[in-house]
Amino acid sequence: MLTTDNYECTWDLYKSIPSLNHEGKTIFDETVEFNEKHKAHSMARLVDSRRAKVPVTSMGFSMQDRMELLKLSHADEDALGASCITDWLSPKFFETEFWTMWATTFAFQPWHSAVEFKRYLHRFILEFSRIETLAGVKRTIYNQYDSLVVPLQTWLAAQGVRLVMDCKVTELDHKTEDGKFIVTGIHCLRQGKSEVIAVNDGDFVFMQNGSMTDASSLGSMTSAPTKLTKADSGGWTLWEKLAEGRPQFGNPAAFNRCIAQSY
Repeated sequence: MLTTDNYECTWDLYKSIPSLNHEGKTIFDETVEFNEKHKAHSMARLVDSRRAKVPVTSMGFSMQDRMELLKLSHADEDALGASCITDWLSPKFFETEFWTMWATTFAFQPWHSAVEFKRYLHRFILEFSRIETLAGVKRTIYNQYDSLVVPLQTWLAAQGVRLVMDCKVTELDHKTEDGKFIVTGIHCLRQGKSEVIAVNDGDFVFMQNGSMTDASSLGSMTSAPTKLTKADSGGWTLWEKLAEGRPQFGNPAAFNRCIAQSY
């Protein structure tokens, strides 16, 4: 789900990435044009267990819901700490049409972070006025891989960027100078073979350690996907190695100590 009222960094990037299908236009241009022709407007935002359309013109808030929601949205993040959404909102709130629409749009569960919920309330406050139809949603012409990833990869390759596939980073050699963590080597498995990539003085290392598909598996029409665990996740393992004894690298346990509530 994308909107053109948010995702400023994403759209700023794609205003400079040329379309692969429309000469002289950027990915941003072609996406905006597509959405002007094909406007999102859900006629049945929610459907109940009887497959009947649920009326959603009202958010379903009580006055207590409104007061609690305002209190949460104004709370300082230090005060919110590691609390859950359920610590701030009453059980009845989670029966409202608003919660069902908001949770299904942004993938929230009641036990998720109150801080994250507050950030979404602030960032997407405009959606309050149109969440019952999803009118703010913008879609790419194709799936997001073909519409966003492929054009960006094509542009990067044209700039001389070398993309290495089938390669897993397992460890970072490092040293500490003047309190700074400096990477000196990258250990990786490339096509099943171990190797170390040397990092020279003055080189920059950017590590994006996160993937929605990490430790996932695929099934078929005749077999179920293999059940994997955190032990199969290279991303979590690498983060835990880096964070051990280094609070500046964050706290992986805040996210993976209870898999049942995280997946």
